[in-house]
Amino acid sequence: MIRILCAGLVTLAAGAASADVSFGSHDQYQTRFGAASVVGARPSQSLVVLGAPMPVELDYMWEILGAWALEGSDHDWLLATHHHGGNMCGPGITVIRVAEGTVQLMGETEACEGAVTDLRVLPDALELDIFADGLRQEFTTYRFSAEGMTTAPGAAPFAGQPAGPGADATRWVGEHPFSIFRDAGERARFLSILTEDQIRDLSDRIGPANSVVQRGDWVLGAGCMAHACNLSAGAWGIRISDGAPAAAFFDQGRAPEVYGPAAYDPVFAAWIMENRL
Repeated sequence: MIRILCAGLVTLAAGAASADVSFGSHDQYQTRFGAASVVGARPSQSLVVLGAPMPVELDYMWEILGAWALEGSDHDWLLATHHHGGNMCGPGITVIRVAEGTVQLMGETEACEGAVTDLRVLPDALELDIFADGLRQEFTTYRFSAEGMTTAPGAAPFAGQPAGPGADATRWVGEHPFSIFRDAGERARFLSILTEDQIRDLSDRIGPANSVVQRGDWVLGAGCMAHACNLSAGAWGIRISDGAPAAAFFDQGRAPEVYGPAAYDPVFAAWIMENRL
């Protein structure tokens, strides 16, 4: 059971984990043992926890993501992050252990990683699983404990149970076309017409893009390779009525490479003509 206390702390029953973690963005945050604050004005901000300045670098901005604890434990885990304010990806997540009268900076995850997929509060540690793979298959597990910060690689299966027709297809309307490749069920669907390497290739070709659209019995996505939009692009489609997939690869100066029997459906054929280079 998870409950939210008045102070905002998330407490979990022993052994519980919080998946698909949703972080907040706070300048002020109340743990069970006292306040945490972002101090200073941009571009020179830092953190103070229980009145103690944290030994963290000054940066353009800091924000507090939240705090987690096991029910009845004698400490909270406070998470924060900072950013330099530029276009490049920023640092990772800073983890702080907060107890009665004591604050301990535990470490910081690597910069430029993906989203946090799992957060686990254990009796003696906090664990974060953070995606390292664009398809959300490989991840790094960070463990924060009395021994400090340790890391270990992990991986989820490339494919799961194949996604089906109907709502399994229409759920992507309005999303970025790359989103389907993060879904193990969709990867399984497209394995019926593509190899794993081809799925990765297609995902690489869909960077800058418009949102997924529905046209008749089809859900359709397309995009081009980041920094090479005039050279390489791709498109995919899912027929809503039967869940059949189709895919196309586009390279400048070459005819489209088309995959899947459903690719010859007039709707997808028109999509190819609309998006080919």
